[in-house]
Amino acid sequence: MHRRSLSIIVTLALVLAAVPLSASQFIDQPFDRVAREATYVVRGTIDNTWSAWDDAHEVIYTYATLKVSRYFGDTSGPATLMVREVGGTVDGYTQEAIGFPAIRGGEEVVLMLSKWDGSADLRIHAYNQGKYLIRNRGGIEVLIGDPVKQGEARLSHDGVRANAFMDEEPGITIDEFAGMVSAARLAKDLDKRQ
Repeated sequence: MHRRSLSIIVTLALVLAAVPLSASQFIDQPFDRVAREATYVVRGTIDNTWSAWDDAHEVIYTYATLKVSRYFGDTSGPATLMVREVGGTVDGYTQEAIGFPAIRGGEEVVLMLSKWDGSADLRIHAYNQGKYLIRNRGGIEVLIGDPVKQGEARLSHDGVRANAFMDEEPGITIDEFAGMVSAARLAKDLDKRQ
């Protein structure tokens, strides 16, 4: 009987230890859900980036100034937004939040943004699902998901970065994207009325 009780305790301990691991995994969400939950869906250029420690000197955040050229859906807002994302380098010390989106100056992007819990600061919603790069293909602007996430260069075995192949990835036109966002936001409004 004692061995059976010990076996049950060990099994429960292993199950409980696994729960936080599964909770921290990135789960792909449907596009319409990500678009509905985002505070803003915007097109813009990442103008300026910098990194800084939080007040407790425990986490490094990268901040970016986003010059907005278009709001999608039924929202509007300021011409410039400040975006904050986990990870960055300060005084030669780098923190990477593996799997989180990377913010790089000069990028032409479409971002789905939401507020950090307990803050007015904006972050990229649904991790990399909320970030698209704008590419010109034969005179047509298309959006592709950003294949580069924090920590990937360190984790790759051959040193080849994902963005080397991003121009081959199929894209969606900005007009198609705008229609999808509008449809998702309209469904959100209809749900509120019911």
